[in-house]
Amino acid sequence: MTQDYEKMKLAIRSWMHGKGYYNALRAMNFAENLHQGIRKDGQPEFSHQVSQLCYARTMVDNLLFPEETLSVIALHDTIEDKDVTYKQLLELFGALTADATLKMSKVVDGIRIQDDIYYKVLSTCPIASSAKGFDRVHNLMTMLGGFTSDKQVSYIAETLEKTVPMLKIGRRSFPEQESVYENIKFVMTNQIQLYKALNAGIQKQETKK
Repeated sequence: MTQDYEKMKLAIRSWMHGKGYYNALRAMNFAENLHQGIRKDGQPEFSHQVSQLCYARTMVDNLLFPEETLSVIALHDTIEDKDVTYKQLLELFGALTADATLKMSKVVDGIRIQDDIYYKVLSTCPIASSAKGFDRVHNLMTMLGGFTSDKQVSYIAETLEKTVPMLKIGRRSFPEQESVYENIKFVMTNQIQLYKALNAGIQKQETKK
């Protein structure tokens, strides 16, 4: 898997360079230097961002702000988890990227944003709303190896009750990105259905024992 991660990282860097997305490349390099650990699923910490970037690449022509969205995907955990400030991001990457990264952060200056407020703010931003969707897809994809059973259940509930409605608001507010929101929602709901089917199968096998 580490080898696949390295190939994905090289591929997305080469693609960004070819597209002239130099600010997104700088954001990716900046974030990678901060994400040197290992995820709970055993993968390199920065694989979370790289996987999302590869997914977003497939829809880049349908994003209102493609380079800024890629930048935010790379940077989305830096304020919340890496003690990077909004001012730093503003100076390095500009207002659109810094503002959307701030909106993606559930904890700012040690204060946790209430979920209702958090998702409402996300829905007002075409960059943050789509970036949150990419983030949630990858977390759902990897939660079996990294979340407890209770966390998996609560995460799915949050996705259905808050993330999906946020994507629907984003779709109405930013119709230019309609296909992006629909793609994310389709993948997300199918991941949840697969998880539930797998979980039901495991429970059935345990009952037979």
